[in-house]
Formats: sequence, C-alpha cells, structure tokens
Amino acid sequence: MKLALKWFMPITLAAMGLAWASEQVAVLLGFELPSPQPLVQLFTNPRVAWHVKAGYAFWAVAAAPVYEELIFRMGLFNLCRWIGRKINSRTDATPCTFPLVSALVSGAVFAAVHIHAATFAPLWFLGLAFAWLYWKSGTIRSPMLCHFLFNLINLTLCLLIGAES
Repeated sequence: MKLALKWFMPITLAAMGLAWASEQVAVLLGFELPSPQPLVQLFTNPRVAWHVKAGYAFWAVAAAPVYEELIFRMGLFNLCRWIGRKINSRTDATPCTFPLVSALVSGAVFAAVHIHAATFAPLWFLGLAFAWLYWKSGTIRSPMLCHFLFNLINLTLCLLIGAES
C-alpha cells in the first residue's frame, strides 16, 4: 500500500498532464474540443440532484476501482502475462522483467472500454501505470487504492467545477 501512496500523485499528475497535452494537440490540428465524458457532464451539471450525483459517485469512486482492477489487472494483465510466458517458453526469447506488452495490451483495453476518444491516451497511461503498480507491489490492493484516489480527485474537481457554474 505504501507503493500506491507514494506513486498515486505522480501518476495522477502525469495522466492529467497527458489529458491536457492531448487536448492541445487536437486543437492545434484543428479538431473541435470533444464534449466531456457523460459522467463528467453529470457531475458538473448543477441541475442534477445531489442524491443522483451521490449514487454515481459511489460507483465511480468506490466500486469502479475494485471491479476494473480485478478485470483489467488481475484478469487481463495476468492472462496476457501467461500467454507471453507460453510464447517465450517455445522460443529463444529472453523474458523481460516487467511484462510491458501485457501492460500495454491491458491498458489499451482499459482505455477503450471507457468509450471516449479524447481520454484514450491518459486512460491508456493509467492502465499501464496501474499494471506496473500491481506487478511491482504483488498485490491488487495497490492499483485499487491508486485508482480510488485518482477517481476521488477527479470527482472532487468535477464537483468544484460544477459548483462554480
């Protein structure tokens, strides 16, 4: 858990910086800024009742990190690692220490299921970072905690932005 607490802020800041940079590149290339994700729209909309926001907040902050880490890190990342070991055992390839390809694949799927092109790059980075945390710590609790804190920070920012509207 110490690893998650040590790395959650650098990971969060890097993902937010990547989101900002992606947006700037899109603008420079002449694309219109995409609308925010539907959940962000819900949290920043002052006309949405607090109890509706509270229900979605529970799922976004408490439930999603648990389910998504079980599915994408413990499930897909480990499956990719297992496939990689099978391939390596049949070739002369030297296995790498950190299973980067497994992390890239599971991170890309993690980003893709969020179905929002504008946030694909930062979510892919998060998937990669959470896979590294899982691998490095040896426990699923580390990426779960980091994911929880990331979502909590984003939710707090959305609610603050919504309160200013």
